[in-house]
Amino acid sequence: MPNHRFYQLDVFTTTPLAGNPLAVFPDARGLTPATMQALGREMNLSETTFVFPSDAATRRVRFFTPAAEIPLAGHPTIGTWWLLAELGLLGGIVADGTVACTQETGRGVLPVDLTLSGGRPVRVEMTQALPEWGATADDRTALARAVGGDDRLIPNAPPPQVISTALPQLMIPVRSRADLAALPSGGTGGELTALLRGLGTDCAMLYATAEAPDLTAHCRMFAPGLGVPEDPATGSAAGALGAYLVHHGAVTPRNGEARMVFEQGIEIGRPSRIDVRVVTDEGGVITRVHVGGAAVRVITGEVAL
Repeated sequence: MPNHRFYQLDVFTTTPLAGNPLAVFPDARGLTPATMQALGREMNLSETTFVFPSDAATRRVRFFTPAAEIPLAGHPTIGTWWLLAELGLLGGIVADGTVACTQETGRGVLPVDLTLSGGRPVRVEMTQALPEWGATADDRTALARAVGGDDRLIPNAPPPQVISTALPQLMIPVRSRADLAALPSGGTGGELTALLRGLGTDCAMLYATAEAPDLTAHCRMFAPGLGVPEDPATGSAAGALGAYLVHHGAVTPRNGEARMVFEQGIEIGRPSRIDVRVVTDEGGVITRVHVGGAAVRVITGEVAL
């Protein structure tokens, strides 16, 4: 009966039991897709990752929710590569400095940069796909009510819009941090799910101006249709939000780069901090989207199959 070692990490935090939890199988050789899906259900976290050798990249990473495989995700990328570096599984890694790696994913081969100090990871930054722009939600009143707010919740600009740098997400500006904090997790549930699916997504990334000077925005992500009323830290949505803010002129790049910091998970007791960099060319066109952060290992175990 083969045993498969796994680890659980909390991502976009350095504090155990904060951030977004993730299960990682660092050597998934021998596991079939059906078994990986069953393990995703068994772990019962928003994502579980499985790592394989790759002929095209440093490693191949597969991402599973409890219900389905997805092509790419943010906090699972950060946590997976943090763990690989921490366990010394990447070979010949430097003690101090930045190491460039690549991951083979359902969205292609994408860069991952590891920053190390004393041979241990201190930061992981992923490159996401270039932004793809989707539908806008033109009925702000219906959208505000679907997320659990009143008619004044959503300002007139910028427009709520679906964008994807990994998975499609609806970006929703909210009038104030207090209004955002008052919303119920998951909004109205089924009503929100139906509205989102009509726009081609299952995820709503709500944001308001942050109160701390070192933060860009305070965020909450609702995905009740995926069985996630509220996610504590969503790297894919953070990358999309960074691109959205630059695209709509809410954040202005300096020397071709916009740096942002988002906080998330406060309302559900899992505070998270997500770093985002959006790079633009001389014409202001977005050319790269990066999402970075830290992680902490909290559980080590084995699965007997």
